[in-house]
Amino acid sequence: MKTASKSLSPKYEAPCLTVHGSIEQITQGASTGSALDAAFPVGTTFGDLTFS
Repeated sequence: MKTASKSLSPKYEAPCLTVHGSIEQITQGASTGSALDAAFPVGTTFGDLTFS
């Protein structure tokens, strides 16, 4: 059985973290919106929801 040579193995590169701002700054523009998605038809508003 042959083993891989260390020179053929990919060099490990440690992950790095890039800071893009605080959580407050990043999520500042987030809002609920006026319509739903995924399980409801396009354009369904929150007011049109009914629960059984």
